[in-house]
Amino acid sequence: MTGLQLPSLFLTVVVFLAFAGFIVVSLMPERNDEDRSRIRLVGLGASGLTLILVLIFGMYGQIALGQGGGQATAGEENHRWFTFSFMSQYHLTADGVSLVLLLVSGLVFTSVFFHSWKQHDRVKLYVGMLLLLETSVNGVLCSADHVLFLLFWGMQIAPLYVLIRVYGGVDRLRAATRYLSFALLSFALIATAAVLIILKGGQQTSDITLDYANLLAPVQTAGYWLSLTGFAIAMGVFPLHRWMVDSHAEASAGVAAVASGLLLPLGAYGILRITLPTFPTASAGFAVVLAGLAVVGALWGAVAALAQDDLRRFLAYVNLAQMSAVLLGLAVQTSVALVGVVFLLVAHGLAMTMLTLMAGTIEERTRTRSLSQLGGLAAQAPRLAGFWIFAVLTAVGIPLLAGFIGQFLLLAGAFPIHRIATVVVLASTLILTAGFAWIAHRVFFGPARETFTRVRDATAVELAFLVPLVAFVLLFGIRPGAVTPMVTNGILDITTRLVGG
Repeated sequence: MTGLQLPSLFLTVVVFLAFAGFIVVSLMPERNDEDRSRIRLVGLGASGLTLILVLIFGMYGQIALGQGGGQATAGEENHRWFTFSFMSQYHLTADGVSLVLLLVSGLVFTSVFFHSWKQHDRVKLYVGMLLLLETSVNGVLCSADHVLFLLFWGMQIAPLYVLIRVYGGVDRLRAATRYLSFALLSFALIATAAVLIILKGGQQTSDITLDYANLLAPVQTAGYWLSLTGFAIAMGVFPLHRWMVDSHAEASAGVAAVASGLLLPLGAYGILRITLPTFPTASAGFAVVLAGLAVVGALWGAVAALAQDDLRRFLAYVNLAQMSAVLLGLAVQTSVALVGVVFLLVAHGLAMTMLTLMAGTIEERTRTRSLSQLGGLAAQAPRLAGFWIFAVLTAVGIPLLAGFIGQFLLLAGAFPIHRIATVVVLASTLILTAGFAWIAHRVFFGPARETFTRVRDATAVELAFLVPLVAFVLLFGIRPGAVTPMVTNGILDITTRLVGG
């Protein structure tokens, strides 16, 4: 078992398969429905094959990382890229944290490409931009070099802007412009932090995995705040969340699902992978600030969600509350809490993808997303109602579903250190649970509307992505022990560097 080897370019294929799909799509004509169907198939094929490869890689990783005698990474690729005043490497690697998030990435993008069968306007542009986004996300998750990380991080900005600007709602221009402004600011802050690390770290390299504990205190503090703020913007943390609410509410359902289920967690991943271990002293010294932001954000998100009449804006504020809970785990910085953070990111990605895509389906069927105008849909769409309730139960952390183990580990790790913050974040979860129950009643179980008597239930295409998402929610909920050794192994390297600082 321990001698099992993957091809040396396995991670490169996982990262760039979607980009190859983008090139193919760019060369394809879009003259009629048959051409558009072929374009959708290429997008689905590239994303689906990536998911299959990640599953294979995950099975290998479970052996190499969970039973491999403390091995921290799997499938590593490390080649000299260029040398200037420092050396940069084409360094791809995947530990247990990266592996599970790569799996979520594959599931989310494959689901969105199934959902894209409803997209009939500018299909070539839509599919191409999604494939670029998938390349960016997978590249960020596998990058172990600051320069490479920045290239993949910056790759997401233009595609997401185009997708919001072209396929969004009535206020798409404002939402896309606001997103672009904050995304560029986020990238600039992260890049500046990387420059500080490279120039002042004394390693003459841009490798992310090296120990930079010898950074002088002022440099470490400056780098910490630059890096933290940049990733916090991408994460949609309070009070830097307005761009997230507007863009996620105005984007099309498929784009919003990617943004909610993957791009927000990618900000949390950046803090976990770069900010905490690179600046350990500053991370410990300013942890209480993160806990305070988590408390305010969790309450603000939960209360603001209850005030929404728009179903998609309700989900956007749910993002704020749940990312604030993740921020609390990042403030705690213990192995238990950080493993809980990873499971929360998995549950959030799967649940919010389901909820956002189904919210788009509801809007498509009813021509509205106003809660005051919806009601009684369960009679016409019982399967849709069932999947919605399942996704809600996942999001709030019901036992035997993916969200429970994340909530449990987070609260268990956070309570001994930040008791008041933990209680407040738990209270916000209870408020969200009540809000979700109210939404379900308003949308599915309220008084039936005559105008909705012909609403269709979940179709075969919708079941094609909802059923696998349910299956993996159950897998992570019922058998968390199957992936916990991998995740713990990945977190161990981060906590070791934190303690060493």
